[in-house]
Order: sequence, then structure tokens, then C-alpha cells
Amino acid sequence: MSIKRLADNTAEEILKSLDGDVNKSDDISWIVEKALLTVLREAREGCVDVVNICCSPDRDLAHKIADELQLKEKALIANLSSLR
Repeated sequence: MSIKRLADNTAEEILKSLDGDVNKSDDISWIVEKALLTVLREAREGCVDVVNICCSPDRDLAHKIADELQLKEKALIANLSSLR
């Protein structure tokens, strides 16, 4: 499931539970989406740190994994930006 779809579904569930205005769904969705992106970014940074520590004798492997994670993050950001 994409982050955008997850954020939209979460926003709808929040509004339903609060009997809120459905027109605010986009605002809530954007807040949820930003929160999810922040968590994903922090998790990615944590993974890169662990890889760098665990693979320090073989720095090439650590750099390859870190580069791959950065490419995935850039693709994720590009996909999310295109949804706007």
C-alpha cells in the first residue's frame, strides 16, 4: 500500500471516528503523510548507521547499501511529489 493511500485511509478513519467534516480529509491526510515520511526517513537513517557500523571492515558493501537506500528514498519522494 502506498503512503498516500495509507494516509488517506487513516484520515478517513479519523474523521469517521470524530464525526468530522469530510472536507478536512485532505488536510489530515497530508499531516499523516508527512508523519509517515518522517518516520521512514528516520528509520532509513538508522539502517544506514547500522550498516556502516556492522560493515566497517568492508566499507564498499556499506556504501553500496547506503547508496541503494538513498536511491529508494529519492524514488519514494518523487512518487509522492507526483501525487500532489
